[in-house]
Amino acid sequence: MIEIASEIGSKMAVKVQSRTWKGPSVHEIAKLAGVGSATVDRVLNNRSGVREKTRARVLGAFEKLRRDSADSEVSVQIRLFCDSGETFNAAMAAAESEVNRTVAGIDIQGTYVTTSDVEPLAFARRVEQEGSEADGVVVIAREHPAINRAIRRLCMIGRPVICLTTDLPSSRRNAYIGNDQYAAGSVAALLIGNALPKESNSILIVMSVPFRCQQEREMGFRRVLRSDFPYLKIEERVISDDRPESTCEQLTRYFEANGHPAAIYNVAGANRGISKALEDAGKAHDTVFVGHELSNHSRSLLEAGTMDYVISHDFVAELATAARWIKDNLNGVTTEPAYSQILVHTRYNCGL
Repeated sequence: MIEIASEIGSKMAVKVQSRTWKGPSVHEIAKLAGVGSATVDRVLNNRSGVREKTRARVLGAFEKLRRDSADSEVSVQIRLFCDSGETFNAAMAAAESEVNRTVAGIDIQGTYVTTSDVEPLAFARRVEQEGSEADGVVVIAREHPAINRAIRRLCMIGRPVICLTTDLPSSRRNAYIGNDQYAAGSVAALLIGNALPKESNSILIVMSVPFRCQQEREMGFRRVLRSDFPYLKIEERVISDDRPESTCEQLTRYFEANGHPAAIYNVAGANRGISKALEDAGKAHDTVFVGHELSNHSRSLLEAGTMDYVISHDFVAELATAARWIKDNLNGVTTEPAYSQILVHTRYNCGL
């Protein structure tokens, strides 16, 4: 007899006679969860010696396989196109793997390109050509006419398109799923304003290419500074390429020419590059540094004290919501997604 203690749903233990069991095999569960068969056996029999995170992954894989088998449907094929920096791409790739393991009836295939290495026209052609072969499409991309046009063409042929994390409203996409980025920038301004003394000080903003999320963050940031902290001034913006090495060089040159700001707000990537520049200048613990996206890198920077706050969101939950939205849309159900929760991380709550 196999006893399956599942924390998914009602947490009820399900006992199944092995001779009548028609669910997924241990090998199938292990392959989907990315663990060994022995680990699956321990989880299914509710034995100790398995980390809770691994246990949840195994149970999620089991539930997905069980539901897929019960539904007897062909999985919805979703293409994910992500145009970003290396760290964000890696986080989204991990989210893709997790959603594929846990969400029934969907199969996501991701394409990840580094923004500084790809031309928007080439990326747009790939979105249109490969997206037309899928049941639905998820896009994370910069503002560009060619990309907007590719998404409009996909919508015209009936492919539901979700913009994730950063919106492209001019593309006429079906829906946006992610943070209210204007509010996220407002949160950053409040954190910096409260951290600095109530006296005149300078703030530096770091941006990269024209992602709408970055523009909205900056607008929210500037609004709160004007209304709540008028004595704090934004010196200017540094435009980086989202690469740590080159961003560090840019910031170092900026510090040499302009001095060191009291705070830095990074609306883009390459948090490591900014931290390295601050460390090299001996200002890592004197400068309030706020950035976005919790990753292994930004968590390390928080723990080291070179970053003060990281504003982020749940990558897995947002991608899962996008996948379910597309599946529901193909079944004739259309809703307006709510903004996802804005998460604020410090060194004390940055565990991944």
